[in-house]
Amino acid sequence: MTRKNIILIGLITIILVAMIPSAIAADNSNWTTKNVGGIDFKIPPEFDGGQLKDSSYSLTNVFEFGLLTLEDDKNLRRNYGYESTNEEVYDVKEMNINGHNAVAYFSNRSIVEHPVTYIFFETNGTVYALSYNGDDVNKTIKEIVSSTPKSKWSENEFNEKLNQAQQDYIEEQEEFEREYQYEEAYRQGYYQGQSDSRHSGRGIFGYYFFYKLGQRNSR
Repeated sequence: MTRKNIILIGLITIILVAMIPSAIAADNSNWTTKNVGGIDFKIPPEFDGGQLKDSSYSLTNVFEFGLLTLEDDKNLRRNYGYESTNEEVYDVKEMNINGHNAVAYFSNRSIVEHPVTYIFFETNGTVYALSYNGDDVNKTIKEIVSSTPKSKWSENEFNEKLNQAQQDYIEEQEEFEREYQYEEAYRQGYYQGQSDSRHSGRGIFGYYFFYKLGQRNSR
């Protein structure tokens, strides 16, 4: 093979490699920009026209499309904790979306009778929840995440943050359960908490099961 042919093949390879990202990524040339919690997000036309607040954006409702800033431990605990222990979740996938640590929860929501995906990801040191009607993480969804600054945290730091939020949520729910049982026992005149759980028998075992399902792998 001549030197000229080698150079030509090299140039063709470089061009093909350069074309790969554009072929994979969604075209966002006609997307709008929404600032949610201080971060600019590119929003495609099919999700445009929703309600924008300081820390959230939603179209119709969060089960159709929603973005929520989880800027403090309380919001992270209640939102991530709930989703990671939700009994309607059937699959969990850890992923990295163009430099963003992320985990996706796939569920069939009885309240809306369609699949819902929640992606929790970190951008610029803040965790966001992205939810939508669907059961996959397609290139449009990935482009929304990719339009934001990359993660500041390591994968291990991200996983530890989510694990702690989940654990704190479970402990909070167990405390609510104990208080409820005590109030029920008092109301009914018992001294021992014999009343049924308000979680219809789910109890601590149920939380433990979904706790193990949703735990991130810390490395």
